[in-house]
Amino acid sequence: MKPTAIITGASKGIGKAIAEKLALHGYNLALISRDKEEIKRIAEKLKAQYNTTCLGFKCDIGEKNQVIKTFSKINKKLGNLEVLVNNAGINSRQTLSTKENLTKQEWLKDFEQKFSGWEKELKTNLTGVYICSYVITKYLQEGSIINISSIKGKEATSSPGYGASKAGVIKLTRDFAKAFAPQIRVNCIAPGFIDCGMTTELPEDKKLDYKKLIPLKRFGTTNEIAETTLFLASEKSSYITGATIDVNGGYLMT
Repeated sequence: MKPTAIITGASKGIGKAIAEKLALHGYNLALISRDKEEIKRIAEKLKAQYNTTCLGFKCDIGEKNQVIKTFSKINKKLGNLEVLVNNAGINSRQTLSTKENLTKQEWLKDFEQKFSGWEKELKTNLTGVYICSYVITKYLQEGSIINISSIKGKEATSSPGYGASKAGVIKLTRDFAKAFAPQIRVNCIAPGFIDCGMTTELPEDKKLDYKKLIPLKRFGTTNEIAETTLFLASEKSSYITGATIDVNGGYLMT
């Protein structure tokens, strides 16, 4: 019987690449997204392409009742759960304000906007990882949990909600690794600039500036994150838990 992997945020970018990689290597897949139609379309495509069982589920991972119901459905339909990839994440792009001479009303409006972004990022990026990791233990007798963090969880950033949530994922990884051992291994990947999503939206001059700061002089690919995920899901990493693997081309060394 094939093992089953659950992947959150699987409708695009890194999540989709991870789904393709695990399907290629013999996993049944449960793909989770808030976009019902898109995730079902991708699941059907992977099912046909890799001749594996692949189902799409709509779920907001920041809502515990939705996660409990969804994971129960996954276990009943697929069973043999072995891997959870906590990939879903958002960036509200709400930066710390540097505006001066604001009126009280302007300041309150600015604060409310920034705080709304903070709440959304913490709910999805950190609370969602906590909920999914906790709920999966009801079904995962042994196996691997892989969390996707970011270099922004390690370096200073102008988007504190995103940075704090991703830093929290790194800490949560260690806490859960200690609590769930020895049956379940919990590890983390901290990608750098990957050629998808938010990175592709950068202005060309910004891309060039960032590449100059990366020792390998390029952005990473979604496939490189997927390969790292496959390694952490497999027995090849059987003596690794509580670790955070930096996949950033050496950026954090500079």
